[in-house]
Amino acid sequence: MRVRGGVAIRAWTVFLLCPLTVAAVTELPPVNSEEIVVTAARIPIPQRQAGPGVTVISRETIEARNPRYVTDLLRDVPGFAVSRLGGAGKQTQLRVRGAEAHHVMVLIDGVEANDFSLDDAFDFAHLQADEIERIEIVRGPQSALWGSDALAGTINIITREADKALTARGGVEYGSFDTETFKGSVGTQQTNYHANAAVSYVDSGGINVAELGNEEDGYRNGTANLRVGWRIRDDLSLALSGRLVEAENERDSDLGLGVPSDTPGVTDVFQAYSGANLIWTGWEGRWVNTLSGTYSRMDNHDVDSTQFLPESQAEGNKYRGAAQSTVKLATNHGVASMHALTVALDYEKQDFTQRGPIVFGLDPNQEREFSTYSYCGEYRITVAENTLLAASGRYDDSDEFESNGTYRVSLSHSFPVTATSATLSYGTGQKSPTFTDRFGFFAGGFLPFIGNPGLTPEKSEGYEFGLRQALFGKRLELGATYFNEKLLDEIEGFVVDPTGAFFTAVNLDGTSKRRGIELSFKANLSRQIDLSSSYTYLDATEVEATGLRSDEIRRPRHQGGINATWRSANARTQLNINAAYTGDHLDDWFPPPTFTKTRVTLDSYTLVGISATQALSRGWSLTVRVDNLTDDEYQDVFGFETEGVAGYLGLKYDFGL
Repeated sequence: MRVRGGVAIRAWTVFLLCPLTVAAVTELPPVNSEEIVVTAARIPIPQRQAGPGVTVISRETIEARNPRYVTDLLRDVPGFAVSRLGGAGKQTQLRVRGAEAHHVMVLIDGVEANDFSLDDAFDFAHLQADEIERIEIVRGPQSALWGSDALAGTINIITREADKALTARGGVEYGSFDTETFKGSVGTQQTNYHANAAVSYVDSGGINVAELGNEEDGYRNGTANLRVGWRIRDDLSLALSGRLVEAENERDSDLGLGVPSDTPGVTDVFQAYSGANLIWTGWEGRWVNTLSGTYSRMDNHDVDSTQFLPESQAEGNKYRGAAQSTVKLATNHGVASMHALTVALDYEKQDFTQRGPIVFGLDPNQEREFSTYSYCGEYRITVAENTLLAASGRYDDSDEFESNGTYRVSLSHSFPVTATSATLSYGTGQKSPTFTDRFGFFAGGFLPFIGNPGLTPEKSEGYEFGLRQALFGKRLELGATYFNEKLLDEIEGFVVDPTGAFFTAVNLDGTSKRRGIELSFKANLSRQIDLSSSYTYLDATEVEATGLRSDEIRRPRHQGGINATWRSANARTQLNINAAYTGDHLDDWFPPPTFTKTRVTLDSYTLVGISATQALSRGWSLTVRVDNLTDDEYQDVFGFETEGVAGYLGLKYDFGL
């Protein structure tokens, strides 16, 4: 079965033509590849040492795009596939290189943000793009550095700091689907401290996401964010962060008809994140010691009178503490070398509470918890400035699962004469079963779901080879990466148990395989024009419970995008055009009356967006944005309608002293 799609712009052909265009340009400003990233290793490193699997989305890019959601930016990242169940506020998942949504760790100012009270995936629906300074992305197994949730990669969302003695920012926006956005922040940057507090509120009338019915499903979101830093003395500093999110999402459910229908469902979401880092440096900066602690809370409250389980609540708390020490030194035994050795101890405790009425004689009310001690080490050596060897290892000792060891090694070399760099890496990963997989209970649908406490962690291993080429005096960058990964003991969450009475989760036999190619291109065509593009080819297959191998769902084989920004000579006017292509992909459908799993094909689509900013006076600027300019009809998930063409008009204020 094929679902109707729209215009399919072949973005990868544009990608291949871009270098031909740039070859004729003789004077270009440089592309910045010397940024420091904090997610690709246990210590901050230059981006050029991190390999081609690392992408940084800067504040400049965010301002040019002026997006509503962070996922509007992530669609352009090589290896990323976005799935959204409709319009504003509807569940939005991200899959990296064909892995599951809960295989990628999401951090906000260094605090883990994955929703451990549900499926351990981070729901990007509630993450607006306001007040974000930069986004660091690392693809590939990262469990050796960051643990269970980083099996397929990490995404670190870094919010804005004040950059002047006094800053005040604000804005309002109104547009399609009766969407109103209000945002504001105030901050200060002084010699020994900085602070920034930001708030935002979004209210959208929404669209009808169900194929059956015409009820619009609205959404409301209030977010507050705080960042504080204090240099207590020259060798001692303290950083604090906090974030609160409250959201109300109107949703539709499946009433046994095989597709979503209008229902009065509402989900209330509460998220709280907080973190503290104390950093002491000694030996003239060659010895760095960090003590950190974080706390997260998730609370999801569902109400839908049409379901067998009309009201349910899942909530949880996560506590993390870490101690880390890094020693840096230089040697010169015939060849100059720089060494960095890091050792770390991590502790994590999670608890889970589920509440709801007893249905079919089954009681969902329960409280669970588990804790994990982790021991991590990383060694990095740079030889003659051009060769880098990095090795990391981690041992996770859980009181619920078997102990797991993971590791990662990488070798990078740069060729200064040709401005070429190459990276080869191999790593392993692991993902602990979620609370939902082990203890969850859901009574909606054809059969209830009952968790399986006997599950074991999923395990992965894989390698990648990447090349990065700079041209025109490092003013243009090309990147290419081949990756090949496999997943063992994959957890399948909807398998009918042997009695046929309910769904449950099981560890599958066999191996899920993922391989592909990622291409990227970035250049400044002039001091006023930036251009970037990407393309991903993905081959992702799994072994189903039946023992047959099939393509993974919601993983397009082809994806690509192109992004162009123009600025006027005086930088007061800015225009951005973006096109993101998503190829055909599969999904599962359970049609009545047998509700037997049926594979359907969702058509390819291209989302074209345009954004413009015009500076007015004294910090004021006017913004205009049009999303889905070609009004492409598409579905990321079978049965869930998405937004058509939409326009937004905004007014922003940015003041600083």
